[in-house]
Amino acid sequence: MPELPEVESVLQCLTTSRPSLIGRQVREVCILRNSVVDGETDSLIHAVTGLHCYDIFRHGKYLFFGFQDSLSKKLTWLALHLRMTGRLFLVPEQQSVERHTRFVLKLDQRLALRFDDPRAFGRVWLLDDPAEVTSRLGPDALSVSQDSFLSRLGSTRRQLKPLLLDQSFVAGVGNIYADEILFRAQLHPLRVTAALSSQETVRLYDALHGVLTQAVAAKGANIDGVFEAGSFPVAVYGQEGKPCRVCGGLIVKMKLGQRGTHFCPVCQPLG
Repeated sequence: MPELPEVESVLQCLTTSRPSLIGRQVREVCILRNSVVDGETDSLIHAVTGLHCYDIFRHGKYLFFGFQDSLSKKLTWLALHLRMTGRLFLVPEQQSVERHTRFVLKLDQRLALRFDDPRAFGRVWLLDDPAEVTSRLGPDALSVSQDSFLSRLGSTRRQLKPLLLDQSFVAGVGNIYADEILFRAQLHPLRVTAALSSQETVRLYDALHGVLTQAVAAKGANIDGVFEAGSFPVAVYGQEGKPCRVCGGLIVKMKLGQRGTHFCPVCQPLG
């Protein structure tokens, strides 16, 4: 599933590559599968057709696209969540549409923004204000400050792995990077926040920031071939039964909150 680093990679591709999505005008909206839109499809089509893309930003795993009316300067927002297998491409309009393409914005300069999603779990929806979504989320996991993170951590009494997955705690971490963060911090997934020493809480923050920063630079992780360009080297996720790269012990997998959880019992002792 695309997590913060993969979504950040998509954002950078759309905004810093040439051509960029910024400044492009929406000529036509094509919805190839109605379920991709959360809400009224006609309302979305009417709201963004003819507008120019003014801004794109990410919070956690969500992307937000701001479209501006050239006369009124009013911004209309689309939110998008890639879910498990969603991918976004800015391509020449004449490029053939893939069988899993669900949503297309046809743009000026003969370009098209295409949302492909084999599992069809991804969603797009119309917003008046991104705060309708972001207000339900915690601070972005990549940009949260150490002071804010430690304060939020200190107000909880929860197991570490479920806490990292809670998007209202920090937004953007999913199953892959939660395992990688805890491995780098040398903390067992079942450890409880209230039992952590001050040194361990700082270690957890440093691991959160370090893993996500490294993964963003690597354009995410290539898991199941979804993000082919991703080169982040996972240490424990999906590595059960293989030797730990630090101690040589075997990586273990267990179920925690119905999620597969990978860790090294030597490097991440529970006691």
